[in-house]
Order: sequence, then C-alpha cells, then structure tokens
Amino acid sequence: MLKLNDIVTIDAEKLTYGGDCIGRWGEEKFVVFIKNAVVGDKLKVKITSLKKTYAKAEIVEVINSSQKRIKALCPIYNACGSCQLQNYDYDFLIKQKQKILEDIFKGFEIKILPFIKSPKISEYRCKIQYPARQTKKSKRILMGYFKNNSHELTNIKFCPMQPNIIDEITQYIRDNWVLDCYDEKNNKGFLKNVIFRINSSLDSILIVFVLNTNNEKFKKAETEAFFKKLIKAYPVIKGIFVNFNDKKSNSILGKTTKKIIGEDFITETLDTKKYKIGATSFFQVNPYCAKSLFDKIKENIKPDSSILDAYGGVGAIGIYLKEKTKSITLIEENEEATKLALENFKLNDIKNYEILTGDAKKHFLNFEKENKKFDYIILDPPRSGCNKEGLKAISASANNIIYVSCNPETLRRDILYLKEENFELISIQGADMFPYTYHIETVAILKRKT
Repeated sequence: MLKLNDIVTIDAEKLTYGGDCIGRWGEEKFVVFIKNAVVGDKLKVKITSLKKTYAKAEIVEVINSSQKRIKALCPIYNACGSCQLQNYDYDFLIKQKQKILEDIFKGFEIKILPFIKSPKISEYRCKIQYPARQTKKSKRILMGYFKNNSHELTNIKFCPMQPNIIDEITQYIRDNWVLDCYDEKNNKGFLKNVIFRINSSLDSILIVFVLNTNNEKFKKAETEAFFKKLIKAYPVIKGIFVNFNDKKSNSILGKTTKKIIGEDFITETLDTKKYKIGATSFFQVNPYCAKSLFDKIKENIKPDSSILDAYGGVGAIGIYLKEKTKSITLIEENEEATKLALENFKLNDIKNYEILTGDAKKHFLNFEKENKKFDYIILDPPRSGCNKEGLKAISASANNIIYVSCNPETLRRDILYLKEENFELISIQGADMFPYTYHIETVAILKRKT
C-alpha cells in the first residue's frame, strides 16, 4: 500500500496537460503524477500527495534518463516554473502534445491534424509580465515569475524565451527605480508589476508600470525623472504608461491606464498585415507562431465571405483574412482594443467592416433576434471559453465556426455544446504558441450538419 513520503521506483509513461508525467505503481497500476519527469525516464520518486485514485510525486533520483531528456536552455528553469518542459527534446515534445490532444478529443472520431511547430523556440515571447518585490533587509528589487503554486518570486536576470533587450531594461529598472515595491502581505508599497510589449522586429517596446495606488495619490514628480532617463537610455522604448491598481487581488491590471511619455502604440507586422498594438490590448504573445496559425485558418475560408471575428482584440485574425472577405464584423470588450481595431482596419485598407464594443454574449443574442447571418464565425475567447447560452445563440448565425482556443479542455466542453446545436467537428489542430510549456493553442473547424 502506497503511503505519503514513500520513495518508490517508477517509469514516466505519459505527459499530461499541465506538464506532469504519469507513472503507474504496483500491481494495481496506481496512477502517480510526477513533476519534471520526461517520458521514458526511470525514476526514484517521493510521494508528496496521496488521494484515493492518484498520487503526486517529486523526483529523488533519475535512475535511467530518457533519450529525449535534454539540458534546459534556462539555468533556473526549475526555480522559475514558467517553462515546465525545457528538459524535453523539442520534436519529441511536439509529439507528446499531439498525443495530449488525441486523448482530450478521443471519441470525436476525427483525425487530429499535425501539430504546428513554432518557427522560433527561444526569444519568442513578445509580451512579458513581471511582478516586482523587494527583499526585507537590503530592499533589493526582485523582478521575475512566481514559482509554481506559490507567491515566492524568482528573480530573473536572463530568460531565453524573451528578447535579450528585455533582460537589459529589467536590470535598469531594478537598479534605478525610485519608489518602494509592493508587499502583498500588508498591501503596501508602490510597484506591483512591470509589463513589456515588444514587436517581432524588436525595434519598438511599450512598458506599463502597475502601481498600488489611484490617480490622485500618484507620485508623478518622484517618477517623472526616472521615466525620462529610462526612455533616453533605451530609445527602443516608444511609450511608458502607468496603470493604477490599488486592489488586493490577483488581477494584474486596474481599470485605469495613463500614458506618461511617448507613443500610444507600437506596430506589429504579420505577412503583409500591419497592426497597431496598445499597452494593455490583447495580441498574440508569440507572433511568429501566430502567423502560422492564421495561415491555417485562412486555408479554411472560402473567398468573398462575411466574417464575424468574436473576441477579436485589435482585429488580428479578421484583418489577416482580408483577401478572403467581403465584410468583417468585430466584437471586442476592451475599449482600447476597439479603438486600435478601427485604426487597423484603415491601416490595412479594409472598407467594409463593423466594430461592436461590449460583451460578446449580448451581441450573439442580438444577432439571434435579428436573424443576422455570417458565412464564418471566428471565436477566440479567453481560457475560460465561451458561455453555453452565448454559443446557443451564435450557432444560429452561421454554418461554419472556427474556434481558436488556448485551453483544449474548455474547447472540448464548448464543442460538445455546439454538437447539441447540430454542428459537427471537422478537424482539430494544435499550435505551439508557447514552446517548452504545457500550453497548447488549438484551432477547431466546425460545420453545421446538413
């Protein structure tokens, strides 16, 4: 009988969505989830959590290493926890992600199309969000990522997944920032987070400083000189913003963002399409892989089609489909994003478009009442997926749905909802938008049954 803190020998058999490997112990093949294991490892592990149907374990010793285990690109990847799978050979990892999708969509009786690899597997992150804290005694500023399942910050001075210039600017901020940093225990201190947005050509950066205050208490005089020095030291920085978030919560951003110095946006280019991206508006973190994913979507669109681009952000997908469209309707809740979407439609010389601001579900229900139809609906919702009521409403507005998801588990749930509305799943394809992590971007093609 397996007990807590037991040390047992086990084989890592299968990668799961979430990054742990599954091994099976004993004659009853009891399931054990192993952190930091690679499929093919023979391991000595310690049981750290025990439930009725499964256990969790940490590696004590790698007895026989998998042939696909590699040295991580990052020297502190174990401490950081953001790139859980850097110890995998990349091509082998893609095969494991393919198997994960096959497991999640088992029973749908469709073939999972070959996984889309990321054209870049390092320095691909074009959006970085660093919490900022200080040591108790020396007051040294720390910036990096929280360790998994903790609020313990790993101070990151080099990250191979982001452009080197971000490391340089981060160190400058550590060395020169003028106010104290946030202490979440007592909800005091100013600097909570620093957010970087850089374009794929690496010639333009926006920075947002998230402060634990409101507009009235903002210490403008104390920070103004710092912001001027920062943008002078790094001309690649095109704009600096302050976001006010004095709420004690897990939300990174508050409702109000104010430009301090520089430009309102930077410009990203995918293929021949250009996009203005704001400091807080959504755009794909990995634009290199986003292009590959958008190309696959484009292949599934017939010429001269009317498109609904729901949860459309600054218009990324809809605008990319320009050559296939006769009209584009965009829905987006974020007001900054819709303002930039308007500029992006004009920038890309698109004439026949409509932009709807607000909650997507409300617009879906209005389309249903008005019997409004589209040739294709593009859905690209947050990780939580779509609302069942909203899906029921929007399913009446088109015969073709292309669903882009960053969470295959909520995608599966939503596809089951759409099956109830007489849609069938035609294909599923994964894309590696976040190399060396467990994350899987997925595009599903659905068609109404005739």
